[in-house]
Amino acid sequence: MKHMLAASAGEVVACLIRVPSEVVKQRAQVSASTRTFQIFSNILYEEGIQGLYRGYKSTVLREVDLPLQSPPL
Repeated sequence: MKHMLAASAGEVVACLIRVPSEVVKQRAQVSASTRTFQIFSNILYEEGIQGLYRGYKSTVLREVDLPLQSPPL
């Protein structure tokens, strides 16, 4: 149980990095601009830090559930 909780906590921290990078990647796929830094700056300017963490809660809920479903070997 301790390992499953530790894995879940690790996923929450990993999402702090993963979610903003996913947001920038998704915007780059549909944007006319090809410069990653420009897309990143545009998100910060127009939406603030909240824009980078759009979808954080749903991603965390999805990721935290996985270690609890599959016990460590």
